[in-house]
Amino acid sequence: MGVIYDCKPPPPDEQHGRLVALRQLIARDIPCILWGEDALRFAHSVPTSLFDQQILVPDELLESAAAIIEEGRYNRVPSNGVYAEQFRPHNGAAAFPKAIRLQHSDIPDHEPYKLFPLPGYILLLPQSYYGLDVRSAARFQSLVPPLDASNAAILVPKYHTFLEGLVEIIMNSPAGYHHITSKLKHDVFISYLLLYRVKDDPNMPVPSPGSELSSVERDILSEIQTEDCAWFLHRQMWERRCVHLAEIIEYKRQKSIRNQEPLGQASLVRKGEFSSQKGPDAVHHQRIRRYSTSRAASEYMNRPSNSMPVFASSTDHSSPVHPRSRIAPHRSPVGGMLSMFQRLARRLI
Repeated sequence: MGVIYDCKPPPPDEQHGRLVALRQLIARDIPCILWGEDALRFAHSVPTSLFDQQILVPDELLESAAAIIEEGRYNRVPSNGVYAEQFRPHNGAAAFPKAIRLQHSDIPDHEPYKLFPLPGYILLLPQSYYGLDVRSAARFQSLVPPLDASNAAILVPKYHTFLEGLVEIIMNSPAGYHHITSKLKHDVFISYLLLYRVKDDPNMPVPSPGSELSSVERDILSEIQTEDCAWFLHRQMWERRCVHLAEIIEYKRQKSIRNQEPLGQASLVRKGEFSSQKGPDAVHHQRIRRYSTSRAASEYMNRPSNSMPVFASSTDHSSPVHPRSRIAPHRSPVGGMLSMFQRLARRLI
């Protein structure tokens, strides 16, 4: 099965019909961010199926947002366990401790697409889980046009913002520990974003670790603006695989050591700013981490293509890079990614 690179977003009227809840929130002065599969499909042309509609809101407005949606035909229901930890020692632990899931009262469990395009389920999430802030307008884009002007205030992550948010929750899980199941699922999102922008030729050989970047990969590299994402994608590109949990732990250990050292005004890392604790100020941490990654990109692209980067130091100004999945041309890309993640998971437990 080939990769569908020429996928287009659904028709505007279909997108409009699925965004009812977000327009309700906007009308009641609750800013919100379209996330998950909806954002992948509508804004970034990834041909994924649509499941629970993920909506990010300011942390302090989470309950208010749920109450507004409940005024319609939605009711709170328990988590469906899709993001529950599947690996010991935290089996069953939630990836999103404060998430609120709502189900449309006219859509039965066995027929989730009965009222399509209306979502059968909505998952409300605190924006800090992904290190985002609705006030940072420059990090988002709009669905208008082609959608109707009534959708203009709905925020959708720009490409680099999407990647940065996904890396944020992998690196600093709100569960309070490294949530493996959450990481595997968010790794899939990252792979989607990279795959459908780089558009590798399935008839060409799979590139080896440390191979030269394509022009599109260099563009992606130059856009990343947060330190953790720069390190994460840089590691993933060079190895041409997903970043291992052990590598993340070592990176954070080294960063913690740097945090305890005397810091200059131009330092990328400031003491105390990289706690895994989530809260409204997590977005501030993302903003001040933006140490001109364009400089990092420039230095990376000027280094020899066969020069492997230092393992865990994000302060060497190595930059993010893109992985090409090791998938044989005759295999399904999604199937190949999932099998890769399963093999990774077995090594992590």
